[in-house]
Amino acid sequence: MNNTAAFGRRRTLYIKDPASAITHFIGAVGSAGASVPLLIKAAQTGRPLAFFAMAVYSFSLIALYAASTAYHTVAPGSKYETLLKKLDHIMIFVLIAGSYTPVCLLALPGLVGGVLLGVIWGCTLLGAVLMLFFVFCPKWVSAVLYIAMGWACIFALPQLLRCLSGPCFGWLLAGGLFYTVGGVIYAWKHPAFEQRHPNFGMHEIFHLFVMAGSFCHYLVMYVYMV
Repeated sequence: MNNTAAFGRRRTLYIKDPASAITHFIGAVGSAGASVPLLIKAAQTGRPLAFFAMAVYSFSLIALYAASTAYHTVAPGSKYETLLKKLDHIMIFVLIAGSYTPVCLLALPGLVGGVLLGVIWGCTLLGAVLMLFFVFCPKWVSAVLYIAMGWACIFALPQLLRCLSGPCFGWLLAGGLFYTVGGVIYAWKHPAFEQRHPNFGMHEIFHLFVMAGSFCHYLVMYVYMV
């Protein structure tokens, strides 16, 4: 019994944030599974651009959840912890750009979609560089960057309203709102709440909102984009 208990304690030490790791592991597995029918459907359109756009989106979705799972699983104090933290934050930028890619390439008119997509991927590159060197900046700084990128599409709102159906725009908006609320929760850690819920705090709730946002945007891609 003592050996079993000791083994259990040793295993616990190797999980940095169990609830966060589990939630986004589910997200990683779900994203990988959901990407298969999405890519098949895109391939069946016979349009290389549609398949490319969905491949970029699928990669960004899987990469986000895989990176998050790895970071929250790594042993505290591991030499890989900081590297995985940087990767985790960078992949948020990548997912934002990956989610823009199908909308800009497949739905928006040429110049508008091209300019918006170029700006978003440019911001992603700048954000990645920022996270490489300043990953320990205050949470609100990165949250503002993520939210600002996510809502940059407001500059193409007239075109989006013309090009997207009502339900498609509704799911797109719902996903953006879930991500935004999640970003606010991420930036705002309430000490009293964290004390009352040490195993499932604000960060874990943030994870659930991210997953809800991803689900909404996946529906946009699968049902309306291809």
